[in-house]
Parts: sequence; C-alpha cells; structure tokens
Amino acid sequence: MRLIWIRHGETELNREGRYCGHLDVPLNENGRRQAASVAERLAAHPIRHVYVSDLLRSRQTAEPLLTRLAEARVEPTPLLRELSFGDWEGWTYEEIRARFPTALHRWLSDPVRVPPPAGETLGQMEERLGRWLEEVLHRHREGGEWVAAVSHGGPIRWFFSRHIKGDPDAFWERRLPHGVLLSAEWNGTTWREVPLRAEEREGGNS
Repeated sequence: MRLIWIRHGETELNREGRYCGHLDVPLNENGRRQAASVAERLAAHPIRHVYVSDLLRSRQTAEPLLTRLAEARVEPTPLLRELSFGDWEGWTYEEIRARFPTALHRWLSDPVRVPPPAGETLGQMEERLGRWLEEVLHRHREGGEWVAAVSHGGPIRWFFSRHIKGDPDAFWERRLPHGVLLSAEWNGTTWREVPLRAEEREGGNS
C-alpha cells in the first residue's frame, strides 16, 4: 500500500506567519498555484482514494487533483485537521510571546500534554490521527492501493516522526513547504519513505 501525504497550499495567514489551526481560511493565489502543481505531479499515478482534511484550505488543494483523478473517491474528515491552537489562532509567534509568555512557555515545555489556551495537545492530535491511520490500513492495505491524504504540517510531521523516523523528538526535523509531498509504503509491518517516481503508472502500484 502507498500513502501520499500532501500539505495544503499557502494561505494569507501562512504568508504572514500566523497560526491557522482550525481557522477555516482559503488558499491565496500562490496556494492555488501550489495545488495545481500537486495535481500535475500526481495525475499519472494510480490513486483511487483521497482523504482530505475538512478545512477549506485542504479541500481547495484537493480540487485540481480530483479533477485529474476522475475515478478517485474523496472523503473529507476532521481527523486530518491541523492541531487546534485555540485562543492563539490568527496570531503570530511574536504576538503570542508578548501577550501570553507564561502559557507559551508551558506549552513549549510539554506540548504533548499541555494545550494552547482552549486548544488541543499534541497527544490529542496524535490520538485522532492514529485512529484515522488505523482505519486507512484496515480499508486499503490488502489490495495494495494508492491513497492520498491532503492535510496540514502538524499531521504530516506526526506521521514522519512516529512512523518513518520512529522518534517523536523528530517532529520538527522535516521541512514541509506548502504543497510538499511525502510518499510512504506499508510493507505489512512498518512504513518506509519511498520516492515518488514519474515512471510509476497504472499496474505499477505496490
């Protein structure tokens, strides 16, 4: 089975360095170009199911791809949402540090168990993502299918650190520009990162 993670395209809040979290903001012009580039790159691959975070920026990123993949099924899900930053959503890091220094220090010291005010812990995000991944494996692993997931930086970093590196401390290790792809293969027991080769076509799925 192949799982291709796609980070949504850029929004204006992203461009301004603001935490988006669960805010339902659209792509900007650059984000729309990134979405079109993703669709171009994946159009020839045998993707049959596309899971999409139900937030607007992810759904808009998926639209050009779904136009290219006429036979693919799409399934929006809140389980693929970004971490909720609660009261900090829409703010920059510097604004948060100036207004909430104590809460920011507590969160940075233990984000797995401490949430932003009115937000979500990394542990809570990991729990919902783990439920989603378990269901995806149950549904698709036997047929060796190709599946795409249009999501956000936090969930993709979770997958990379937990399932590719096997090290939760590697959460921030991978740089994830908007529109980036991460391709992984399930070998029956573990995930491994694999290149997304242009020559892979129908019948070449693994």
